Amino acid sequence: MSDHTPTENEQDPGASTQMFRAFVNEAETEPAQAPKVNGRTLAIAGVVVVVLAIVAAFLVL
Repeated sequence: MSDHTPTENEQDPGASTQMFRAFVNEAETEPAQAPKVNGRTLAIAGVVVVVLAIVAAFLVL
């Protein structure tokens, strides 16, 4: 058995495997979350609808 220490240009295959397994395990444990609609988003959408209604009312006159 040789006592070989990896240099800067060499990669440790064991470390790569551990990092990959950690990445896979992390992806499995995090549930996908649906985007949440908060009050600010609803308020902005409501203001846009009201402004469009006012503009449409003036165009009809």
